[in-house]
Amino acid sequence: MTAAPLLVPARLCAPGKPTPAEVTGPIIHREEARTVLGAARLVSLYDQTSWSEGPVWWPRERTLVWSDIVGRRVLGLREDGAVDVLLDATAFINGNAVLPDGALAHCEHGRRAISRSDGAGVATPIVTAVEGSRLNAPNDLIVAADGAIWFSDPTFGLENPKQGVPGSSESGRTAICRIGTDGVARRMVDMVQPNGLAFSPGGETLYASQTPEHSEGEIAIFAFDWDGNGLSNRRRFATVAQGVPDGFTVDRRGWLWSSSGVGVEVFDDAGSHLATVPTPGLCSNCAFDSDQTRLFVTGGAHLWMLTLG
Repeated sequence: MTAAPLLVPARLCAPGKPTPAEVTGPIIHREEARTVLGAARLVSLYDQTSWSEGPVWWPRERTLVWSDIVGRRVLGLREDGAVDVLLDATAFINGNAVLPDGALAHCEHGRRAISRSDGAGVATPIVTAVEGSRLNAPNDLIVAADGAIWFSDPTFGLENPKQGVPGSSESGRTAICRIGTDGVARRMVDMVQPNGLAFSPGGETLYASQTPEHSEGEIAIFAFDWDGNGLSNRRRFATVAQGVPDGFTVDRRGWLWSSSGVGVEVFDDAGSHLATVPTPGLCSNCAFDSDQTRLFVTGGAHLWMLTLG
């Protein structure tokens, strides 16, 4: 029997150095942010995607993974600045996360699935339905400390033919869902077009954004208490002045770094607005590396990086 050929990623960009982004430095709103952001400057790493989303740091490969949703590719930025195609001709993959075994998990608009891959070949669906109904178009996902996968399930990918396959919701619901370590998916709470997700450092608080476009519902980041069994005490955590809080991440301090229409907005764990990091174009999402010394930011055709103090 002939061995299967080794899959070699297609290289889009040779190794190289980042270039400064043409934008002002961070705008400090509260003094406690100055030591972290006072000297930070944004640089451009890549600018040839159709729509960048879903960044996640992949420790095993020391690679920043992100999606070009419209281009139907999952890309990888290497430490030397090279950019490779990890997955090609995807089913409109959006959010990405790293599983406990080091593999990647993905949100697929096209196959209406949560899938997994090893960063090469074709992703394999692991969940396509929840509580008897087909998923809508999973958007963003995170992996909790216990290994459970949490994901948002709005209908954006069913409504925009550039980012998915047109269709309708079987359940008539948009929700935050959880795939437990038993592999069973359950809806945890309904929201109006849920989007970004993140846990607090201790895992006791789940943050989820709600970003309706043509329906009623407040555009905001909400917080929920998580006790290991259910979500409770829903409250508004923060809003952004321009655009929507599409995607976000939380650092070890408990600060939440959210996308917005002008860049990245930074909030402390009480929801106080600490700083704004302007980006040259619309910001969609952001993610830290393992050491949390670099923040990778996606938006439009771009991948940017902010080195922190």
